[in-house]
Amino acid sequence: MKYFFAFALAIFLSTFLRADLVKEVPKSDRHDLTAGQTVVKSTDVPGVPWPQLSLYRVVNAPPDVVAALFTDYDAAPSYTPGLIHAQVIVTNPDGTKDVRYTIKVPIIQRISYVVRNTYQKQGDNFSVSWKLLESPLAKKSDGSLRIEPYENRTLLCYTNLCVPITNLVSGLKGQAVVEAKNTVLALATESERRANKPR
Repeated sequence: MKYFFAFALAIFLSTFLRADLVKEVPKSDRHDLTAGQTVVKSTDVPGVPWPQLSLYRVVNAPPDVVAALFTDYDAAPSYTPGLIHAQVIVTNPDGTKDVRYTIKVPIIQRISYVVRNTYQKQGDNFSVSWKLLESPLAKKSDGSLRIEPYENRTLLCYTNLCVPITNLVSGLKGQAVVEAKNTVLALATESERRANKPR
C-alpha cells in the first residue's frame, strides 16, 4: 500500500510541475503578459481578510537562472525591496529548508519570520512552496513560486495567501498587492541581469 501512495504522489507532483502556467492567465491579460507586464489574479477566500494573490510574469532569462536566484538566500537582500536578511537556519532530512527572513516594516522598524521551503524540479520546471512556521504579524502565510520555460524565456507564477494575526490590518491588503508586485519585479530584474552578465 505504501508503494501505491508513493506512486500516486509522484504522479501528482509530475502533473503539478508540467502544468502549463500560461493557461492560468485570463486570455484578456495574455497580451500584457507577453508585453512584459506583471499580471495579478486576486481571489477572495472566505473568512480571510486578504485575498490570495497569484502574479504571473515573463522573464528574459532561462528557468535555471531564475530558480538559482530564488535559492540564493545570501544575495536576496541585495535586490529584494525591504529585505534586510535571509538565512537558512535548518536543512531538514527530507530536503526542505527552514529560512528566516528579516524585513523592514513601518513603525516597529523590522520583524523576522520563518518559513519552511519545499523544492521540486522536473526538467526545466521548478517549484518551491512555503509554509509559515512563525511570525509576529501573521497566523498563516502559504505560497509558492512556479517556473517553467516559455518561448525561450521563463514564465513564473508567484502565489501567496497571508492571514494576518488581526483583522484590523485588512485595510492594508492594497499594500500587500504592491509589495507582491515589487517582489516579482525584483526577482525578474535580477534574473535578467544575471542572465546577461558577461561570463
